[in-house]
Amino acid sequence: MDIYQLLRSHLGNALRQRAFKSPWTYRLLRQAVAAQKKHYTWQAAHRLLLNTIDQAAAAFLQKGPVVWHNVFFPTEILYGLGVIPFAPEAAAVVATGLGIARGALRRAEGDWVSGEACSFHRLAHGCDREGYFPPPGAVVCSSHLCDTAPQSLETTAAYHGVPFYLLDVPHRQDADALNYVARQLKGITFSLVESLRLVWDEDRFQEAIVNSNAARERLLAVNRLRQQRPACIRGEEAHGFIYPMLAGFGAATSVEVYGQLADELDRRYREQRRAVPEEKARLLWLHLRPYYPNAIFQLLEREAGAVVVFEEMSHVYWEPLDPEKPFYSLARKVLSHHGLAPMARRVEAILAMVDAYQADGIIHFAHWGCRQSTAGLRLLQDALRERGIPFLNLEGDCVDQSKYAPGATRTRLEGFLEMLL
Repeated sequence: MDIYQLLRSHLGNALRQRAFKSPWTYRLLRQAVAAQKKHYTWQAAHRLLLNTIDQAAAAFLQKGPVVWHNVFFPTEILYGLGVIPFAPEAAAVVATGLGIARGALRRAEGDWVSGEACSFHRLAHGCDREGYFPPPGAVVCSSHLCDTAPQSLETTAAYHGVPFYLLDVPHRQDADALNYVARQLKGITFSLVESLRLVWDEDRFQEAIVNSNAARERLLAVNRLRQQRPACIRGEEAHGFIYPMLAGFGAATSVEVYGQLADELDRRYREQRRAVPEEKARLLWLHLRPYYPNAIFQLLEREAGAVVVFEEMSHVYWEPLDPEKPFYSLARKVLSHHGLAPMARRVEAILAMVDAYQADGIIHFAHWGCRQSTAGLRLLQDALRERGIPFLNLEGDCVDQSKYAPGATRTRLEGFLEMLL
């Protein structure tokens, strides 16, 4: 079932913006998706889609205060406060599937948003200004791992006239840094309580921390299963489960999705159901994938038998949180990210993933405007060369289809596969 085709047929052209704010849109979508349950290869994906529809409905219908956040801000705080989180970078992916990206990117260009900036944020800017996104009651953002997010989201907050809270993340991981980040997280939390006129509920806040730990444990179970060979889930399928990692920790629904995925994977391994008929190579994928129609995974997995057995974005990099010390443990989570500070941390983490998932090669998708992911590639390439691990830096764009060159992409992938197989 193509969820985007269903959406496009319902939203039409002139009615699009109004349809996003209609309860009938979400009622129709939910009924249509629920009716197609047996057609989903992974029931966890079906559950995730239903949860996402419910969360989108809550945001667009303004069922509570909507708080925009970037994908690296600890969402446990937002779920703990009972607000409705909205991640514009994730929503940009949906905009791509709906076919409204081209017009929204044109709007961003007309508003003098630099073409050098990350296209996730350029697209989010255009979608917001065109009325495709729900207006925020407040905006929160962390400074680490993305240079564009703080400027983009601060501009959004100013446009809507709502409070903006920036979490300043230092590039070190000592005790002073932990205390500094923990104090900020506590300050942001209670500033949101005041500005949005929320009722502080300590039990609900601790429940979000407990949910986060439970989701973490179930994701670890998923990842352990994916280390086995041969693979029982294709990378193209597994990429669909990145969303809770970026916007769902703290929610009970993420516990359910990862738990169901772990159960399905375990069953498939016991039944010896392979991801592809013959696994010829195992690949590690760095950064995200392009979200418009493309043949990358078709060529790699279905045609060549080179299975993407793991993606960097699903790596669990933090220790369990302490419900008795939520702000301190969330600060530790933020500072634990392997992409923060010296490039050596990311290299070390990637090499550990290569070993854990028995990867034969690595593909890095160099998304346009993402300096965080591409800046240190030379150091990574040197480390991989020492280990004799084939590496491909595949340039492209995750959401702007105009940057996709099918012929050139296929040529580069085929050359990489010749070296690998």
